Amino acid sequence: MTVPFRALLAIGVTLGAAICAVLLARVDTSLGHAFGPDRRMRLLDATAATYPDRDRIARAVLGERPIDGRAYRVLAVDQAAAGQGMEARALLEIAVRRWPRDPMTRALLADHALAAGDADIGLEHLDALLRVAPHTRSELLPLLIPHLGDARVRDALVARLALDPPWRNALAVQLRADSAKPADVEALLAALATRVPLAPEEQRTRIAMLDRAGHPARARVLWLSTLDASMRGDAGLVFDGGFEHPGVRDGYGWHIASAPGVSIEYDASAAHAGAYSLAIRFSGRAVAFNHVSQPLVLGPGVHRFAAAARDDTGSTRPFEWRIACADGAMLASVPINARGTWREQAAAFEVPTNCARQTLVLRHASRSLAERQLQGSLQVDALGIFPSR
Repeated sequence: MTVPFRALLAIGVTLGAAICAVLLARVDTSLGHAFGPDRRMRLLDATAATYPDRDRIARAVLGERPIDGRAYRVLAVDQAAAGQGMEARALLEIAVRRWPRDPMTRALLADHALAAGDADIGLEHLDALLRVAPHTRSELLPLLIPHLGDARVRDALVARLALDPPWRNALAVQLRADSAKPADVEALLAALATRVPLAPEEQRTRIAMLDRAGHPARARVLWLSTLDASMRGDAGLVFDGGFEHPGVRDGYGWHIASAPGVSIEYDASAAHAGAYSLAIRFSGRAVAFNHVSQPLVLGPGVHRFAAAARDDTGSTRPFEWRIACADGAMLASVPINARGTWREQAAAFEVPTNCARQTLVLRHASRSLAERQLQGSLQVDALGIFPSR
């Protein structure tokens, strides 16, 4: 009797384990019909609003897990589709209280609040949505940009940003989109700056928007304010004309682009003045060189350009400094004639009243492929632009 009893016990245990495994599989996997609240909710969220028996399935979820706010959200959507707006809103309020991390509930509440003109509540739910579903930021943040001209949205957004949400930098990047209106973005960031210090990405956005709006002088002043005091001391009409700050290569400072066969570096071995010069070394590859530049904000009137250089390339065509308006109108072209030794170049030029922004570029005046095959090095230093008295 002992052996059959043990055999029956083993069979019973095995059968029970198999039944449990099947039940668990029906809850946690896609085996058979939906079973268990999580799997039923995955089914509802993956199907269209016209899926049959949505209400019945949602109520089955609540029967097993009464706190599941996602099921209330499904019921709310169905009520809204039936024209029962008040009932739908009440169900959504229950849904967000019971399941506050449900992205779909937050999205619906944000949409309803913003459509009703309640920017504070709408931004509260949008903030929560962007926190619980960070993958939605690239899709949702651009939707705010067309509404920044609305003071209600702008004020509500400032209040949220002042709390330093994790999507703050992502919004700053989105605000630089071509569709953004510079005046609206500037108003937003100016208001935020009165509440909390702007983050570096926000400062970059504000500088870009001021420049785009036609206020380059204000943009340059703001850019300079982001630098250390020691760097701001070298902020004449040309920033860092002595190439003493290798770490600054953006904004209204030097822009140095890379090119095959060209090495550009701040060189401390043989500066003309100060600790560094800018050394450009060529390996013989053909290059149309114009890879050192800086945006300028010169006022109208006559100015004097001065610089020093040493040219050890042996090129038959000269290097030159060019100053041009943003629309391409040429203001000055100063050739470098400094073969084998440091020499200074200077020239006077006039900025017209319709030229608020300019660009300074170091280029090689090559005309043919052979002339572009540069070998050796060029060093430049002690560069400045000064208004004539």
